[in-house]
Amino acid sequence: MIGRAHRRAPLRGITVTSIEPATEEFARARAALSAAGCDFALLSSLASVTYVTGTEVPVPVGAGAELTYGPWLALIPARDATGWFVVPAGGAAMAKQRAAGFEVLAFDMLFDSFKPVDARESYLTRVREALRGAGLGNARATVGVEMRSLPRETAAVIALEFPRVTLVEAEAALGQARLIKTEREIALLRRASHLADVAHDTLAELAQTAGQTEFVMFAEISARVFAAAGREIPLSGELVTGPRTTTVEYPNGPRARTTEQGDAALMDLSGRSEGYWFDCTNTHVIAAEPNATQMKFARASQDACEAAMAALRPGAKASDAAKAAEDAFAKHGLPMAHYAGHQIGATVNELPRLVPYDETPIEAGMVFSVEPGAYEGPGGSFGARSEKMVLVTPSGPEILSTFSWGI
Repeated sequence: MIGRAHRRAPLRGITVTSIEPATEEFARARAALSAAGCDFALLSSLASVTYVTGTEVPVPVGAGAELTYGPWLALIPARDATGWFVVPAGGAAMAKQRAAGFEVLAFDMLFDSFKPVDARESYLTRVREALRGAGLGNARATVGVEMRSLPRETAAVIALEFPRVTLVEAEAALGQARLIKTEREIALLRRASHLADVAHDTLAELAQTAGQTEFVMFAEISARVFAAAGREIPLSGELVTGPRTTTVEYPNGPRARTTEQGDAALMDLSGRSEGYWFDCTNTHVIAAEPNATQMKFARASQDACEAAMAALRPGAKASDAAKAAEDAFAKHGLPMAHYAGHQIGATVNELPRLVPYDETPIEAGMVFSVEPGAYEGPGGSFGARSEKMVLVTPSGPEILSTFSWGI
């Protein structure tokens, strides 16, 4: 049992302070939309709505997702600091508390315990109210939308009832707004990174003993992350041991497999706290010293991670970090197995990504998860991936992650 085999490390909780309104993020989004020629934007993706409202829009899973007719929507003007927030009734109280500058319009859930409801009509009515409240009833306007996530039914209502409104793609403009993190976002990402440290420090402790299942290990890791966060949070990724570390089939674990002495243990864990993500990876050898092959692959991935992190300086390009990782692998006689990382924020995997063809300039205020890996492949017994979170500052990279490499 975990409680008998290991002494629990002291839980390091997050210092909880009030979450500031996302006023700067709202302003940046409006400026980016204005520059893109939009008069308004009707945002529908979880990340963009979280970004502009400062509200942790729930990940759509379980009963909450099934009972919600449509996604949370944020209608924002390009030039005024007032918005409309269309939310399910269950999220109205949180939205009113967090979304400064927004009029909250709540729609019915799919059913009520005591009376029948028409969830579809309630949802579309609130959409109409938002658009009319913005003065779009008879006005000619260009409205930016996120085509990948805007419900077709919402677009149909706009086309039929607001014929002078032109819909254009706004995803690039929102991406530009979110490229450089605000001080508020950086503080939230620091908190998230701390939770990743708790997770990986726990894995380091568990890796000292063989004979545990991946399920049991992941349960202990999750429990400690939840305790540090002060509540349950969404977790995703993988905990893989033994031969499953030799290839990348993400997400891929945990499973019922029981660890053996000398096994590899690789955990790539992502979690979302207050709307912002962590994403970190580490590799261990279970209850043994690494052999020569394990040391080679682990050192290669670690050196590539450290080289790519060091390359994240203002004035460099995303491709420079990818090249630094590739050069580090070459010194170990190994190829680049996949991209070297990505920016992180209101989504777990944001632009720019650290790939050879991404020429995006690196700027202070960007936050990256850097994650090169090296794997023996099918028929082998070991693979390693090394990933830490990094804040780009005017003087260079600040590594937010404090956990130690496992090998």
